[in-house]
Parts: sequence; structure tokens; C-alpha cells
Amino acid sequence: MYIDTMTEPYTKGRWLIFTKDSVASTQVWVRERVAALSDRSVVLAGTQSTGRGRSGREWKSPPGGFYASFLLKPSPPLASAPCVSLLAAVVLVRLLKKQGITASVKWPNDVIVNDRKIAGIIAEAGSFPESWFVLGMGVNLTCAPLLQDRKFLPAGCWTEFGDPPSADRLLNEFLVEFDVSWSNKEDDPMEGISGELNSILWRKGEQVSLSGGGDIISGIISRVDHNGSLVLLTDSGEERFVSGELRTVPDERR
Repeated sequence: MYIDTMTEPYTKGRWLIFTKDSVASTQVWVRERVAALSDRSVVLAGTQSTGRGRSGREWKSPPGGFYASFLLKPSPPLASAPCVSLLAAVVLVRLLKKQGITASVKWPNDVIVNDRKIAGIIAEAGSFPESWFVLGMGVNLTCAPLLQDRKFLPAGCWTEFGDPPSADRLLNEFLVEFDVSWSNKEDDPMEGISGELNSILWRKGEQVSLSGGGDIISGIISRVDHNGSLVLLTDSGEERFVSGELRTVPDERR
């Protein structure tokens, strides 16, 4: 059971913003309304009762956090879509840097500060009832949810490292920076941020393990390619990956 109240939407630049006290999931809220919502609509919720991250993992969403989903329709070109979440992560790192907080992007979709995860990003796309793309983002602003089964990169929150913005302010600042960096969704979202992304890449130049599809591959992080693929230096040479879960080698046995 959740409160289903909503203020009148307002605009910020090219975006139409809906704010809600609570939803089951901002991603689900947008997906259920794809046909009715306009391109560049966003919902910002105070809490989520069943928030989810990548691979269906639970994303705890207590009051005082940032929980939003952004709709683009039609979807960006297929080749560009995986890079949108990387762009969003870079933008968030920029906003943290303005407060003197050094953060890194953990490929493919997390923002890390001092080996603590403070933000996660998820991207989904579909073609029914029309072409759509939804980017979801959760940021721990004032508290770090305790996840009993998470030993690797535990949750952290903005307030541990600086004064967090309100959710409304973070949304407004994010949208401005996002639109400046990617004004036309037909363009490549990696254009102009590739060098920046690779300079703030989590564990770049270090040995890591990448799991996915039942396999675990070890290698040294080289870079993120122009198409958003992760490049690892392995015993077999350079290998590129489009998905997977990264861990530092000592932590993969935890």
C-alpha cells in the first residue's frame, strides 16, 4: 500500500516533471504510462515500496533519497542506448565534484565514493505500444540502507561526504547538465564524455573479475570503448564486454 498523490507537473527546460510522495517503482510508474506521457517526462518519488536495480535486485528507497525515472520516446538508436546510463553517471559525478566530493563510475551503472555505492542507474527499452526508453536513477542522499547480504561495496550516502542537495534541487541540476551534454538524442551520448569517463573509471588499470552468463573472467580494466563496452586486458589480449558484474579480485570470494 502506498500513497498515490501527485502535484501538478511542472516543466524544467524540455522536461515535464511529475512529483509523487511514493510509488511502487518509478520505472514501473513510467512504463505503465508510456502511451500517455510525452517525450522527456520524468517522475520523482519520495519513496519506493518495491524499487529495483539491475538484475531485479532490491533497491531500498527510504525517505530522504532521490528516486527518479526519465522517459525518452522514441528510444535513442540501439547502438547509443547502452551509453545513456554511462552519461548519467558522469553527470552525477560532476555534480558531486562541485561539492568537492571525488567519485568514480563503476561500469556499467554505479557511482562510487570511497568504495561505497551511493547511486545506481538502470536503463530499459521497449517497442510497445511505441518505441520507448526509461532511465532510472537512485541516489542515497541522507542515509545508506543496510543490506545484510552485501559485503562488496556497501551502500554509502551523500551526507557522509558533504551536504546533500534536496531531491528537487538534484533533479533540476541533473537535467540542466544532462541536456547540455546530450542535447539531441539522435547523437552519440559518448561523444564529448569518453575521455572524462575513462579518467573517472572505477579501478582503471587494476585487476578485476567480471562475472556474467555463468562465466568469470579476470583482467585489467583498460577503458570503456566508444560504444560503452568495457575493455579488459586478459591473458588472451584485449576483450570487450557489453554486460557483466565487476568485482576486485580479492573480493570475488566473499
